[in-house]
Amino acid sequence: MTGGSLVGLILLSMAWLFFAGGSVMNFSVLRAAMKAKPGDTVPSGMPFVPGIVGSLAAFFTIPALAPYGVEVSWPWLWILLPLLLDVYCLGWMFFLTAKNKK
Repeated sequence: MTGGSLVGLILLSMAWLFFAGGSVMNFSVLRAAMKAKPGDTVPSGMPFVPGIVGSLAAFFTIPALAPYGVEVSWPWLWILLPLLLDVYCLGWMFFLTAKNKK
């Protein structure tokens, strides 16, 4: 393994861990905000950041797997999936705005 490959592996691992940790943090912030009573202070999360980092990590992971014979079907689905899974990104924004309108 060359030095550049090792640095790339470390950066991809850090990106995936940041996505996982940031998504858990955003979910816990959303949970605290939904349980809070009017007038209570609510912690803030990192909106959009973990989802975007996860999407970039998927974008760079898919081509990195190709030399090993791993073919990913529907790569754009896997690239956009972190944006849908993060609580403060695209998928949950539609869910939360629809819930607040009721």
